[in-house]
Amino acid sequence: MLLRHFLLTALALAFLALGAGAPAQAQQIIVMVNGDPITTFDVSQRQLMHQMIERKSVSAQQALEDLIDERIKIQQAIRLKMEVEQKDVDRLYASVAERSGRTPEQLTEGFKQQGLNDRTFKQKLFADYVWGQYVRARSGTVNVRDADVVAALQKRGETQMIATEYTLMPIVFVVPRNAGNYAARLAEANALRGRFTDCDAGAQTVKSLKEVVVRPKVTRLSSEMPPQLRQILDKTEIGRLTPPEVAQSGVETFAICGKREVRGESAQKKEIKDELSNAQFAAESKKFMAELRKQSLIEYRRH
Repeated sequence: MLLRHFLLTALALAFLALGAGAPAQAQQIIVMVNGDPITTFDVSQRQLMHQMIERKSVSAQQALEDLIDERIKIQQAIRLKMEVEQKDVDRLYASVAERSGRTPEQLTEGFKQQGLNDRTFKQKLFADYVWGQYVRARSGTVNVRDADVVAALQKRGETQMIATEYTLMPIVFVVPRNAGNYAARLAEANALRGRFTDCDAGAQTVKSLKEVVVRPKVTRLSSEMPPQLRQILDKTEIGRLTPPEVAQSGVETFAICGKREVRGESAQKKEIKDELSNAQFAAESKKFMAELRKQSLIEYRRH
């Protein structure tokens, strides 16, 4: 526990000192937040980050207010001795890079070419990560009632709530760790997909294949799925296989063994529930930040 706290403190203090490597002339202090400075360099870096990551422009004042909140988030994490390690931030950074089709190193190089220090973005990831933990710990589990979901759906004009229940049979073409032969297994899965036309008969065929596992059938509602997955299942006929994808244990595909309508559910239910949950979290986050701002010493410098 002591080591993890040391790692958090060292990491947090490193982020709070982010501007230390900036040119001296760009280090004009604008605000002190509980003794931690925010400089003109910090603000310009934050504006550039918004342009590169979110494709939007923000004013210097908005960037400054964001940075004040960020300092408070990090300071609160230190105060409460929350457990975070460098690898947690690295994982978040790698995830962003992957979604953009790049490696972390390529993302960093892209930032550098346009004048952005990657630590500016990592600081935001770190602050948001610890703040999410703090808000969830203080507010407890976000609870969205079914009645709230139904009311939101009806407000959108959806009164006939019908969803689809899918009966799925997972099939996994096992790929041993560090083997890396996903291409060959994908080819095998696609070949099976071409001749698979029936769940029962197909299951017997699959069991004769080498290192292929047929898992027990499961049922899933369209209201519990993201739109992209629903589209795939809707387009796949009963008795056929979905397009194979690389999964943790190998290459996975699903046999569609049944579909039926279920009343009282909605294909939009998960999306609405996620929206309401996010709105609740945002409201709690705003309230907690307002409380901490009142308790903080925020000194604006005039120049």
